[in-house]
Amino acid sequence: MATIMITEFMEFEQVNEMSKIHNVIYEPEIYLNTTEIIEKINNVDALIVRNKTKVSKNMLSLAKKLKVIGRLGVGLDNIDTDFCKKNKISVVIAEGANANSVCEYVLMGILTLFRGTRLSTEKIINGEWDRKENTGFEIENKILGIVGIGTIGRIVARKAGNLGMKLIGTDIEISDDDEIWNDLNIRCASIDEVLQKSDVISLHVPLTKNTKNLFGKNEFEKMQKGSFIINTSRGGIIDEKALLDSLNKMHLGGAMLDVFENEPLNSPNKFAKFDNVILTPHIAGLTNQSNSRVSKMITMHILDFLKEEDA
Repeated sequence: MATIMITEFMEFEQVNEMSKIHNVIYEPEIYLNTTEIIEKINNVDALIVRNKTKVSKNMLSLAKKLKVIGRLGVGLDNIDTDFCKKNKISVVIAEGANANSVCEYVLMGILTLFRGTRLSTEKIINGEWDRKENTGFEIENKILGIVGIGTIGRIVARKAGNLGMKLIGTDIEISDDDEIWNDLNIRCASIDEVLQKSDVISLHVPLTKNTKNLFGKNEFEKMQKGSFIINTSRGGIIDEKALLDSLNKMHLGGAMLDVFENEPLNSPNKFAKFDNVILTPHIAGLTNQSNSRVSKMITMHILDFLKEEDA
């Protein structure tokens, strides 16, 4: 019997499923106290986290029995994967399990930004009735730039294309002659061309040394005046100061941000003056359905891994 530690929320049905076979420590708020995790991790065989638990080299060096880490999601920037590779600790993710939820969030953002309806309810309640201000634009034939053509980027492309949007994209991991571009009807382009041609850009890349502040002052200046940006990947990919400067200059038409450089968001009032900005607390991939899929997938991965270890 192995010991499995879960440090963030997980569908309880799957927690019970693992508890039938193994000793499960389920403490969904323990991520708030790294010291407490460290005190308990020495005898843990499997660790399950979301994005708030910082699985550092220090923590991992104390986990003498740890064989596998399950990530309830796909981003790995909170896990020291280099240490894991060197010490033969497997890392499993819920590839694709929340992709549809993120895609629907992106589409919601595109529609809301183009129609300009973010504050309409509040204004009507306050007695305003400005139809001209809420006229907005249709998204048909607008150009969606997709930065990162992975699992989520591809679903966004298919569904946005079905709504009549034109697609342009870039991905350093995919060759220009790959069939995926034709299959998804995406025009393969350089990052500069995506910046210059897109009416709205959606980001779908991991946070790495190469993507840190990928969108800064120069990138926002290259974007079309009045265009939009949506970020559901990681906060550090956008330089928030540069974004605010572009919004202040009324060059950028608006933004929808689900992720931030610091979470919870530091100094949220810096966004308060903008009626063309939508902020959400890192929930693009969180729906009842996606949480169930993610939990089931990680349960399967962890149980299969431990079964093979015992064989």
